[in-house]
Amino acid sequence: MRSKERVQRAFHFKNPDRVPMSPTTLKSDFFPVMPNIPRSWQPTNYPPHIKGDLSKFGSFFFRKFYYAWDDQHRKNLGLEKKWWETIREAINEWGVLWRTSGTKSEDKTFGHPFKGPFSENWDTLENWMPPDASDPERYRIIRSKLWKLLGRKRYTIGSIGVNGVFNLCSQLRGFQQLLIDFAKHPKEVELLIEKILSFYLTQVRKLKEYYPSLDAIMWADDMGTQKAPFMSPRIFKKFFKDSYKKVIDLTHDLGMDFILHSCGQILEIMPDLIEAGVNVFEFDSPLMTGVENFKHFAEERKVAFWLSSNIQSTWVYGTPEEVEQEIKYYIREIGNNEGGLAIYEYGGKKALKVPKENVKAQRRAVLKWGSYNEEGKIEWLT
Repeated sequence: MRSKERVQRAFHFKNPDRVPMSPTTLKSDFFPVMPNIPRSWQPTNYPPHIKGDLSKFGSFFFRKFYYAWDDQHRKNLGLEKKWWETIREAINEWGVLWRTSGTKSEDKTFGHPFKGPFSENWDTLENWMPPDASDPERYRIIRSKLWKLLGRKRYTIGSIGVNGVFNLCSQLRGFQQLLIDFAKHPKEVELLIEKILSFYLTQVRKLKEYYPSLDAIMWADDMGTQKAPFMSPRIFKKFFKDSYKKVIDLTHDLGMDFILHSCGQILEIMPDLIEAGVNVFEFDSPLMTGVENFKHFAEERKVAFWLSSNIQSTWVYGTPEEVEQEIKYYIREIGNNEGGLAIYEYGGKKALKVPKENVKAQRRAVLKWGSYNEEGKIEWLT
């Protein structure tokens, strides 16, 4: 069974041959289809913050073919030639400022957003516009024959931004201020969401236009603390559910699945997300929301799951044997439903300092325990 069919069957409970997985190798059942930053975007007041990964600027190939910041802008700011090694502040195309430690630091994370266009007030909101999602240059790489060739046998996923609507609002306005605004400035929040939404809807259309065989759209929107969502179900319904539904409805109308990544415990808002049409939840820390809760949704065929070994515990601090047992647990509780499960390999292994043995253990566990028989049942559970 080819990877594309395997994933489609797993996510729609239609008897795959095994649990799909996404190792960061050519053996992955998945293939990313991601827009790019237009090279015409050239900030002059700060260095560019692109997808958080400053280390890529150290690559000549990246600067030559993906994105290069005009050297004159660097000189005007008085920055050293290899500015990405020690930079402390950078800006993204949404006008959000990020603090970062530079690539020479031990800190390999994306950095942290600390100021957006509306951090101080809403005065400029009325005339503010998001970046141009229709710019063909955003899709220059995915339009290539090579990218289509690489993805033709795999389940292809179009990413519509590093941040979903809640995360982006919190960066543009400020996290704490946004939570206050739900009560004090609801009209401004609603207008901001409306403007952001236009960017995402355009991007969904353009991704499908430039990559017709695209199988899914994925949104990353972290909405939970360690113990509960950042907002009540009432607030989610009032401000965000409709925007989710519009993006998801368009995704479905174009013949694609909708996958949501979210960090944190979001159990209380999952029913509304499922009602809005989410097909698959991708969780890096599944134990937060609870595999026992996922089991209920999977058994009723309401939604499928794409899960990693828990990155806050087992994936980083566990033994290879514990990683294997955790994957086996996911398969037993969720995957034994003629599908319903895929295994995700977290991309930030260097930042988390994940032992290589644990990475190998997760891959082995999927192949060892994740085979289905012709009736769609896990072999060792029949």
